[in-house]
Amino acid sequence: MARLEGDFATRCDTEQDTQDSSEYGRVTVPAEATVRGTRIVVCVSKFGSLALVCADNPGAYFGTDDARAEGALDAGDLAKADRALADLGYAVIPEELIEDDYDGPSRLLEHIQRASWWHRFFGTF
Repeated sequence: MARLEGDFATRCDTEQDTQDSSEYGRVTVPAEATVRGTRIVVCVSKFGSLALVCADNPGAYFGTDDARAEGALDAGDLAKADRALADLGYAVIPEELIEDDYDGPSRLLEHIQRASWWHRFFGTF
């Protein structure tokens, strides 16, 4: 969190250890600190050093490419977040891939009809 606060020159909000979730926590860069005026949300998985960077919220856009195309996410801001995470040892997963089907073992809730990589590494179980 401190790295993102330094890079974006602002205080970032955090949420940590969501109950019954594969997501360890989130760091939110406020909209006022970004070029396009859209907040950046970083989701950190409980599995290894996996992270996801997205504009506004996970699923708000089809992915970072879509958010950039719609003018919601600046390429420089995205690069800044990706670089900070890489420097801290995180592997950043493209949001475009996270909704692909996951057919491996899991303990997903019964109401989830189609398991995705989001459910596996960030969602509820």
